[in-house]
Amino acid sequence: MVVLLKRALRILPYLFVFIASLHLPTDPDLGWHLKYGEYFFLNHHILRGNSFSTMMAQHQWINGTWGTDIITYTIYKIGGFLGITVASAGIVTATFFFFARAGSLDFLSESILFPLFVFVISPANEVSFRGQQLSYLFFGILVFLVSTYKSFTKFFYFIPLLFLFWSNIHEEAFLLLTFFCGWTIFMIVKNSIYHKKGWFSHENLFLGGIFLASSFITLLNPFGVQLQLNALSYFGNSQVSHISEYAPFPLFSPNWWNQIVGGLFIVIYIVNLFVKKTSRKQLPIVIMSVMLLLLGFSMRRYLWPAYYSTLAFISIPIAKKYSQKYSIIFGSLISLVAIMIVLQYKLPLTQFTTMSWEAYCTLQSIPCSPNSAEYLQKNRLTNHLFSYYDWGGWLIWNYPAIKPSIDGRMTEWRDSDGYSAVEDYNAYINGQKSIENSAYDGVYLPNDQSPLALELSQLVQEKKWKVIYEDDHAGIVVRIKK
Repeated sequence: MVVLLKRALRILPYLFVFIASLHLPTDPDLGWHLKYGEYFFLNHHILRGNSFSTMMAQHQWINGTWGTDIITYTIYKIGGFLGITVASAGIVTATFFFFARAGSLDFLSESILFPLFVFVISPANEVSFRGQQLSYLFFGILVFLVSTYKSFTKFFYFIPLLFLFWSNIHEEAFLLLTFFCGWTIFMIVKNSIYHKKGWFSHENLFLGGIFLASSFITLLNPFGVQLQLNALSYFGNSQVSHISEYAPFPLFSPNWWNQIVGGLFIVIYIVNLFVKKTSRKQLPIVIMSVMLLLLGFSMRRYLWPAYYSTLAFISIPIAKKYSQKYSIIFGSLISLVAIMIVLQYKLPLTQFTTMSWEAYCTLQSIPCSPNSAEYLQKNRLTNHLFSYYDWGGWLIWNYPAIKPSIDGRMTEWRDSDGYSAVEDYNAYINGQKSIENSAYDGVYLPNDQSPLALELSQLVQEKKWKVIYEDDHAGIVVRIKK
């Protein structure tokens, strides 16, 4: 009975992670992910062209998240918004499990560390399910496998299969393939120099073969080598700076301070590891975490794998000191308190079961307006329409008769002539190009004070354009034809 109770209590830190990771699905890109997944099931092949938006209508897209789209649609079809919420929380919980197992964290360390890491990683999870979450789960499995490696570990034969699924679900697999490359090189050098096994020993050939197999198997995807080239195109691409995750946190913002404090704590801990000479086993993971932390100052997206991987080597000294006698008591109390606190932020729980697209609109940073979209659709004001970027995915899924001018898929798109839809869009929004001199006959935007909104206000006063719809969130302005 006591053994069963202890096993049940061991679940408490993970129950906390699950509850804390329950978030309403508010990703602005959710709509187009669903539409791509639906297209696959209806047509039994991947949509490669751009049939959803008017800008770059002929563009052929190398979709690095095509597997995510299928998974997202399947979850939504079965469980709706609640299914997406539960799936997201489950994936995050599983990710914590694999990284914690990689670091052999004891119960008390999990109870203390999990609330801290859930907090600093929360920006990656607060919009619920996304392909990145699956990528971090696969990364956790990979780190777990390499952290438990012993000569000719049979589980290593599953690593190429892991990369096969990973690369077909989310293109971040190619970034973290570099980690596996670094780990493989480290182990080959260690075996050859430190253990004096020889550069072409059976073990080195085994490790090199697993890495090469993992690299080449990523070519087994619908786009072939173009998928890898597309992933590499993100490096040095100025277009991705328009995506919040590819930009650093604003200076002195709360998340920036979290990054500073968390980074300093991790660096101090790592220095302590080197001083005590206890970092040799996990050295590749330690080095990668530091590199990702540093890169996080220029691009926040590097921070989440950096924080996760830290769980693979961090520990609480006091937890080890009292682990035998008091860990169950203290760990259970800490986890129960953490669960009770986080539950207060999740109430009422009915918000997860009653989530709708109307609620989705109210939760956006720039709320969308179903009434305005219905007005556009009813009056067939869908031709030559200039629409707001963040509403593109929502329109694509909910109002297929309305083709937005642009949406969240298109940030890094650039055609063979160098044309970029995002640059063109921003030129109108920022007043660098005049909407009056464009081919657009209608503008669908939030009620804000952008240069474009000010230009439209002036054009309305000059009776060149007119406002035909306006509510608390959106306005529709059309050109007066002579």
